Amino acid sequence: MNIIFCHGVMDPEQDWNHQEYNPPKNWKYWLQFMTESQHDILMQMPQFPHAHAVLMKYDEWEPIMNRQDINENTVLIGHSAGGGFVLKYFANHPELKVKQLVLVAPWCDAENWQPNGFYKNIDFDSNIIKRTKNGIDILVSDDDAYILSSVEKIKHELPDVRIHNFSGRGHFICSELPEVLQVIKFD
Repeated sequence: MNIIFCHGVMDPEQDWNHQEYNPPKNWKYWLQFMTESQHDILMQMPQFPHAHAVLMKYDEWEPIMNRQDINENTVLIGHSAGGGFVLKYFANHPELKVKQLVLVAPWCDAENWQPNGFYKNIDFDSNIIKRTKNGIDILVSDDDAYILSSVEKIKHELPDVRIHNFSGRGHFICSELPEVLQVIKFD
């Protein structure tokens, strides 16, 4: 089994190349530590270019994802815009089968705000769920307004997704997120 984590967008003032490595402040580093130390499973975290909402280009992110080892034993995890990207990538590659999709506060631009069409033409056909051995899990908080509309869109198109609702957790910007470990099917 392997895990691939897809990050979301960043503040335009930040850049992955200049970002301080500070594991205690970001749950993705905590998750990487936990999956490796408790389950002996490697979690890859590809870094996508132009990770700013107005600069994101699917054609730049897709080749990076194409280089990852994605197979029937892969759990794809996406946070925020990374969750929407995971859905679109998986939909655009019907040959792929994975173990599970886990989407944390997934954003897929339900309001059509994103200017360059990063999320346009996501094909939410029912085969998406059939190509996941353990289905799709979405973690969402009731106080994350932009994300709620994206989750509603996903639920409408893919009614068999499992929704894990939380209250007052915002966009899940925290140092640990044990609920992600609870939904990953390690068997």
